[in-house]
Amino acid sequence: MNGGVGDVLLQVLPLYGVILLAWVGGRWIPGAPKLISGVLVYALIPLLVVDKVLRAEPTELMVIPPMMFAVAALMALPARWLSQRIGDAFDPQLLSASFSFFNVAFFGMPVASALFGEAAVSTIICAFVGTALYGDTVGYYLVARTKEGKAKAASKALRIPLFYAFVLAVVLKVSGVQAPESVRAPADMLSTLVSILGMAVIGFNLAKVKGGDTDGAVLTRILALRQVSAIILVAAALAIEAAFVGTLGGRERILIGLISLFPIAANVSLFASLLGTREREAATLVALSSVLALVFVTATIAILGLVGPGVQ
Repeated sequence: MNGGVGDVLLQVLPLYGVILLAWVGGRWIPGAPKLISGVLVYALIPLLVVDKVLRAEPTELMVIPPMMFAVAALMALPARWLSQRIGDAFDPQLLSASFSFFNVAFFGMPVASALFGEAAVSTIICAFVGTALYGDTVGYYLVARTKEGKAKAASKALRIPLFYAFVLAVVLKVSGVQAPESVRAPADMLSTLVSILGMAVIGFNLAKVKGGDTDGAVLTRILALRQVSAIILVAAALAIEAAFVGTLGGRERILIGLISLFPIAANVSLFASLLGTREREAATLVALSSVLALVFVTATIAILGLVGPGVQ
């Protein structure tokens, strides 16, 4: 690893400052989360995906997206198990989203850049494509169908541009197209902008939540089971890849392993607003998981720095 805990904190802590600022100012600009999410989903993220996929290794493209799609899908199983035990304490569709949606891009890009340099961001984007393809299609459909109906939910899921941006990037890469060096600096700036805006959404969503009681015991059970499940499923996915494929390097395995510690994506707060249920709990879950992720990721990186400092 080129970087350590200090480098990660230098990259990530300012993003938590963004969350705080957005939370403080969010009450005066209530439409900000929807506007920013629209800009991210329909403009900035597709551009970022095209650039990073063109720079990614072919083995990453073949292995990481389907691997992470499978992990996101399988995370619905422990969520369903927990839902059967807590009953009406948390909406089952929202609970499933809380388990399956990882903040891979906004949190993961600065972590990858700090540890291994900007080139490692392509690994995170490949993982993001896998988790986001599940979350923005299957995950969105499962949540939205209860509010909007199956036909409308399916139609909206199919209009998410991420899938088409990924397909376009793969076609361009197969055709031999390479990202020009002249766009590398703007693309790196775009990565930073996407992280800032994505983390701001968390703060804005938190600011929209009105006061009220939150069942801390239920939230604790959700976060604990989600964390354990993510570690087990990601570890199993990496073990299967190592046993039967074996194309990922040490750097890629470290980054994929760290994803199991990443926080819940801000989409969950947006889905709570869509369903009109558990908005406070959803925003609190996202915020708490973001704090815990910072602790877990930095602790893990500290340990890795002691036992495996030579990984590149």
